[in-house]
Amino acid sequence: MTRLFLDVERSALGRSWRDRLDERATARATAIAQRHNVPELLARILAGRDVAVDDVDAYLDPTVRRLMPDPHALTAMEPASLRIADAIVRGERVAIFGDYDVDGATASALLARFLRDAGLDPMVHIPDRIFEGYGPNVDAIRALADRGATLLITVDCGTTSHEPLAEARRLGLDVVVIDHHQADETLPDALVVNPNRLDDLSELGHLAAVGLVFMTVVAVNRVLRERGFWSDMRPEPDLLSFLDIVALGTVADVVPLRGLNRAFVAKGLVAMRARERPGLTALMDVARLTGPPEPWHLGFLLGPRINAGGRIGRADLGAQLLLTDDTAEAARIAAELDRLNRERQALELAMLAEAEAEAMAALGLEEKGAVVVTAAANWHPGVVGLIAARLKERFNRPAFAIALEPGGTGTGSGRSIPGVDLGRAVRQAVAEGLLLKGGGHAMAAGVTLRRDAVAAFRAYLETELSDTVEAARAERSLLIDGAVSAAGANVALIETLSRAGPFGAGNPEPVVALPAHTIAYADEVAQVHVRVRLRSGDGAMVNAIAFRALGQPLGRALLEGRGQTVHAAGTLSIDRWNGNERAQLRLIDVAPVDPRIRP
Repeated sequence: MTRLFLDVERSALGRSWRDRLDERATARATAIAQRHNVPELLARILAGRDVAVDDVDAYLDPTVRRLMPDPHALTAMEPASLRIADAIVRGERVAIFGDYDVDGATASALLARFLRDAGLDPMVHIPDRIFEGYGPNVDAIRALADRGATLLITVDCGTTSHEPLAEARRLGLDVVVIDHHQADETLPDALVVNPNRLDDLSELGHLAAVGLVFMTVVAVNRVLRERGFWSDMRPEPDLLSFLDIVALGTVADVVPLRGLNRAFVAKGLVAMRARERPGLTALMDVARLTGPPEPWHLGFLLGPRINAGGRIGRADLGAQLLLTDDTAEAARIAAELDRLNRERQALELAMLAEAEAEAMAALGLEEKGAVVVTAAANWHPGVVGLIAARLKERFNRPAFAIALEPGGTGTGSGRSIPGVDLGRAVRQAVAEGLLLKGGGHAMAAGVTLRRDAVAAFRAYLETELSDTVEAARAERSLLIDGAVSAAGANVALIETLSRAGPFGAGNPEPVVALPAHTIAYADEVAQVHVRVRLRSGDGAMVNAIAFRALGQPLGRALLEGRGQTVHAAGTLSIDRWNGNERAQLRLIDVAPVDPRIRP
């Protein structure tokens, strides 16, 4: 365990603050700063992400070409790419079956755009979340077969869809699965490209489905080039131009931003800033995105709007938006997604209030228990994943939200905390007969169960996960990358630190501490956030905001601490308003200052 940072043993959120760097990493940071002539804080950030001294230049400029492995490293990629290339050369009718989330929409749109560039007119089917559920289903596959499909490609789904894909084979369709969800020992009757299948040695399990589709497109394009398919009449597409779509799906699916994923997002953001794709441009406009797009814009502004179609609207709206080249059509779809997102937000607020009340009643005043499992009959099944995420944040435990349906079943989503594998627990619950079906990742899972099995499922999770949850919660330290003052927290510093980005899952935004700053101003904003101004001892000020903190321990500490001197911790961002840029600290914690220390 690293040393305490600013001697903070217990913050407003009950955490200790610790230096992200141990002695060895601190020495590496010094070497990075000296050899590469970079600021000390940037050097500390790089060292804290295990960047070697010799790898700094390459890390600061991640490129897809350099980081892209041979696609054939993925099991089944070679026969899969050959089959897709054959379909292109023969002009076959290809059906794409995608998931209804952002990763599924972007993966479907990317594959469809490439097939269109190759002269095909693929069918794209995104299942309705409520009426069809997740993944391929027999009725949809029969409909695609009736429309003449000879090749079915599933993206972001299909790895566990044995019966539907068996039906596809019975109907004469060949099947390619491009997926990243965890796999069982037995795979369906298909060419399954999935880095998380048990016999895959590619070590690419951190890729989102849209990243795997991009690798598939690279492999197919190579086959077509070798066959002399491209010509002056049909020019070879620029595959790097698809990276804006890849970046959106990668960030929205919260996969680790390391290696190839980091390059996808870094170069995808550059492509997105050109505003050359009508669908993404329209989406940025309705989201009122100011300034160049950043990773958090993709995760919190663009992604939720595409997701809104799959959650409470028409499931294929996101994919259609990314597929259209008509600016008027793009504006129409983006406006509809924006409307659905506002409707989703209202639903979420009402559901969250119910879920939090149920969770607090179950956990008790001392908040005992390893997991949070909530369920209600009036909840919209398309929003339960968001509720689970909020409950996980609020209670720092794995959480499930389940929508109980009239037919006696319930569908729900779960979100986990680092160190607790929720997907494995859910698959085991399916094996033991507690769930009708379920699966997912370590950090997120989906379930279908009988409504009278909710209590048994909750009890199972308590028993199965209690030890790992206790261990994960025991280390509640906040890792700090370095310290700055209000005067030093400026736009120039933020732009310098951004060189270590893009930041997101697996490459967390740097957390900086502002030692001994006075809370000069604090007040609520939008009935949910807390806005703050922090003043350093030399009189310099910096704006700060604590998102969704009102009524929570952090919000109370800020509002009750007006005029007091505290250590503040958060992430720095650029606040753009009316053409002006200024630094803003997104507060994530505060801690009392030792009374012997004066600002």
